[in-house]
Order: sequence, then C-alpha cells, then structure tokens
Amino acid sequence: MEHMIQHIESEQPLAIVFNKVISKITTLWIMTRPRIFDDIKGEEAAFKMMTYYQILLWEKWLHKVMQRLQEWTTTIDEYFDEFNGSWEYYALSKRLDFLNEFGGDDEDYNPDGSIKTTDITREQLKYHTVFSDLYHDCVDIVQDTKPTDLYPLINAMEANSRVSIIDILQKVSGKEITAYTMGDDGHLRPVTFADRELHKVSEMVEAHDYGLVIYTTALLMEQLTKGIETIAKSNTVFLDNHDLLHAIQCDAEAILALNFEDARHFKSNKTISNDKL
Repeated sequence: MEHMIQHIESEQPLAIVFNKVISKITTLWIMTRPRIFDDIKGEEAAFKMMTYYQILLWEKWLHKVMQRLQEWTTTIDEYFDEFNGSWEYYALSKRLDFLNEFGGDDEDYNPDGSIKTTDITREQLKYHTVFSDLYHDCVDIVQDTKPTDLYPLINAMEANSRVSIIDILQKVSGKEITAYTMGDDGHLRPVTFADRELHKVSEMVEAHDYGLVIYTTALLMEQLTKGIETIAKSNTVFLDNHDLLHAIQCDAEAILALNFEDARHFKSNKTISNDKL
C-alpha cells in the first residue's frame, strides 16, 4: 500500500493539535513526494526529496511523542498498581519476562536449566528497572530531537498559511479561479479577495499558535528525557523513587492535556516564550 501521511488516533488535546499540524503539512507532502524516477533527478528534485523526507520525520516525531507520553503514564501506573512501587519487585518480574521471551546468558540459569530467581545482582537487574523502561537506550527520534530541529516544521506551517489552494490553482492555470462559501443567509456566494486575506490572517495566527505548542512540547520532552536518562544510568535507579515517578507522570499528563504551566520544567524555564519563534 502506498504510504499516506497518517493522523493520530487519540482525543487528547495534544493529539488534536498535532493532527491539525499534520493537516497543514499534507499539501506540502503531496507536492514533494516522488512518483516516478524523473522526480528524483536534478537539483530541484534533490531539494524536494529532502523536504519530503523531513516531512516523514516530522510525522514520525508527532506520532512518537504522543506514544511516548502515553507509555510513560501507563508504565508508571503499572509500577505502582501491580508492583507496589517497588523497584526490585518490578525489575525481578521484568527480568523473568525478558528471559522467558528472549533467553539470557549462562549466569541467568541454574545447572538444571531453570531461570535463577535468587542471588540476583543489581548488574543483572539494571536493564529491567522502571527507568530502563522509561528510557530507550538506542537511537530514538523523541530522545534525539532538539527543539531547534523542529524549526523547519514550524516555518513550513507558517509558509503554508500564507498561500491558499486558490492562489496555487490560479498560478498553475494562469486564470482567475472563483471559489464559493456559505453566506449568513445559507446560500453560496463567491469568495472575495477580502475573504481570502482574512482567512490567511486567521491561518497565520493559528500556525503561530501551533508552532508554540510544538516548540514547547519539544523543549519539555528534551528536559524530561534528560532527567529520565540521568536516573536510568545512575545508582539512583535502585531506589523506589516514588516522588520522582509521580512528578514525571504529572508532567506527561500535563503535556498531553496542553496544561504546560503545570509541568515542572515550564515553571522553571524562562526561555519558553513567543520570542523563540
């Protein structure tokens, strides 16, 4: 099946905004995607290809951010509800699940071939802690994306808001295009120049607001993942960390609900402002 840019299946406020962002870049995706071999030849084609693959990465980031935030809240719920907030109980259980599914080294087994369940060292548990599950120790688009990496997406949305489909059709055809809209009386009427300009202003304001959501989300995700990584790679991972995990869960829920002011890093970070965009 031909790849189509996908919307996020979620009713969370963040997902609703992200889906509107996806809608705003869909036209650019259609205009830049290659269809035949000639579409990848020449300098102009190279620029279009770079833009096309950027769009695919933007789409992936939007989807993965939603997925990661939901994973965090679900994992922390499981940690407290099923494992009583015990780091060791959680890690021992996850280790068993891992060995049953993937197998392990000789040190993981008794002479009779059964999995060892006693005298388990911290070294054997460090990759099975709750923080190891919250942090992905690999190349990862959520963890490896900086807020500035999303500037091209924000710029593309704002550029898209300044050009209408009617403008594009008129430029391609060289003819005046008449579009229609529903008037207050319930009847169709021609779209005027003033209508189009007012629509562009509205689109530009909306694109700017969505850009702030993208930038703020990226900044908060960067700071959250750095904090999680620090714990995952330190001896603090061998503590129950109740307060910290509750705080991470609250941060994730605040981002999903677009209540950025409730996130810890939003309160302490002075760089989140309209001046960044």
